[in-house]
Amino acid sequence: MINNKITILLVDDHKVLRDGLRALLESETDLTVIAEADTGAQAITLAHTHQPDIIVMDLGLPDMSGLDAIHAIRQENKSSRIIVLSMYSRREFVIPAIEAGCDGYVPKSATHTSLLQAIRVVLHGERFLHPTAATALMERFTQEESSELEQFNSLSEREQEVLRLAAVGFTSREIGDKLIISPRTVDTYRHRAMEKLGLAQRSDLVKFALRAGILDDYKEE
Repeated sequence: MINNKITILLVDDHKVLRDGLRALLESETDLTVIAEADTGAQAITLAHTHQPDIIVMDLGLPDMSGLDAIHAIRQENKSSRIIVLSMYSRREFVIPAIEAGCDGYVPKSATHTSLLQAIRVVLHGERFLHPTAATALMERFTQEESSELEQFNSLSEREQEVLRLAAVGFTSREIGDKLIISPRTVDTYRHRAMEKLGLAQRSDLVKFALRAGILDDYKEE
């Protein structure tokens, strides 16, 4: 920080937008923009030189993807907090940005107060996702759950019964007693079903069952 002010690096290839952001940010008494970049290469260099508290990063840069710039910055700079400010808020943009190492995601269509709020939040070591970005992120998990439930439903009824009971924690003998089949037959069903689902061990089965939601309605008789 400079004179107890939070230092910010702006990265966007549109000068008019950077000018507007600078005016907005510096209207706050504790924020100061110490550098601006209009390319990814400049952003990487300036992030190294200034070690700013906050980097506000656009994803659409003329020389490289903002994601590549984030990756490069993160290689040597773990302390700066990176907030993506993008015109896109779909999951195919939000998820890669988070995986690249950003700490916050704010659509350009959001109100300016959202960016100010994001800065305050990430400075405390927390993640900030604007509601539209958070919705996009949740869509990923909803789709994964739906996909895995479809895989589970593709199994035979007996394979489903065995897997559900195995995931809960019953032994082959206990499952056999419940379903009135031999423990060896239980093992055969379980092995065949796990092979179909690409699961190697019981811990994988438990994770799959939780993600697919197949234990939600389970009640022991």
